[in-house]
Amino acid sequence: MDFLRDRIRAAGLGFYETGMTALDAYFGLKNPDISFLLVEGGIVNLARLADNLRFPGLPYADASVPEGNSLIYITCAESLREAERHAFTRLDIFRDPVSRRYHDPYGVYPSLRTQQLEARPASPEQALFEAAVLVSRQECVLPEGYCPPSPASVQPAWQRDLLQLILTGNHPERGLELLKSSGFIEAHWPDLARLSDVDHAKDMHPEGDGWAHTLETMRYRKLPDLRLSLALLLHDTGKARASNVEGRKFDRHAEIGAGMARRFLARLGFEPALVDDVAFLIRYHMMPAALPRLPLNRVDGIIDDPRFPMLLELYKCDELSCFRGPEGYYEACAAYRTYLRNVKNPYREADGRLLAKTFL
Repeated sequence: MDFLRDRIRAAGLGFYETGMTALDAYFGLKNPDISFLLVEGGIVNLARLADNLRFPGLPYADASVPEGNSLIYITCAESLREAERHAFTRLDIFRDPVSRRYHDPYGVYPSLRTQQLEARPASPEQALFEAAVLVSRQECVLPEGYCPPSPASVQPAWQRDLLQLILTGNHPERGLELLKSSGFIEAHWPDLARLSDVDHAKDMHPEGDGWAHTLETMRYRKLPDLRLSLALLLHDTGKARASNVEGRKFDRHAEIGAGMARRFLARLGFEPALVDDVAFLIRYHMMPAALPRLPLNRVDGIIDDPRFPMLLELYKCDELSCFRGPEGYYEACAAYRTYLRNVKNPYREADGRLLAKTFL
């Protein structure tokens, strides 16, 4: 529910959707749980409307307000003209959510129509954020040979927003590759950078090294779900720290990767519940492959976890990225459906065995 928007409207303050929120609406895309608003008026007026107002100190927001599972970033300006100096992105448009009309203070409609982006003056922090998010969320094309530089220092919240906006786009692999080319990933997310050093056997992973495999998994998501996408991004990071034990090249990499994911996501400020879910998916991402052959006592407490269907989805993306086909995924789904049927059957054990008859 749009409580903050309703309060702003009731107070008689003008406001616009801006940044990626307006661009997503323009291109007909679903917004992630991050919204960007421009409010005409000072921060004092805004403080009267939101008891939980926060001041994140980010370059694209004067304040933020949590609303349910979403986060609203707000820029304040005395007028629309004044707002032009505080735009979230150099490719910005403003959208009136009531009339659904757009304002174009930068004259960017030609670029939006053709989706051929022009490089405009901006700080490294702003340029990289904009370019990586746009190529991930829209069918935008950057100028040939253009790669924004990596900023030397950025806040964890900036990194979290960047990652969330990229991963909830339709083409996260484009934004991630741009971050890598810019040097950002090596400088700020070294555990991800080490995926390029993970050498896969060609018969198991013809798509390439650990980084190439990770990007390939993103192409097989049904929906750009944040939890699934974070798990895909981080599911093999443990391979870079795993050892070869008795012929197992990446021994315990799932357990190692789950711990690494917890630390990485917590550092960026993701919610603990989301961190727990991603760590679960990474910790058990190897299990679905063996599910049809595992005894029930080996999967007890995992197969009946409400996150197990998403674990199967991760397994599907992992398998298809290796060009192995969906057969293993179908077998795992069949085993899971059999388990669910048996659990509901009052005459069978969870593993399918008939219950012993009881006589009174």
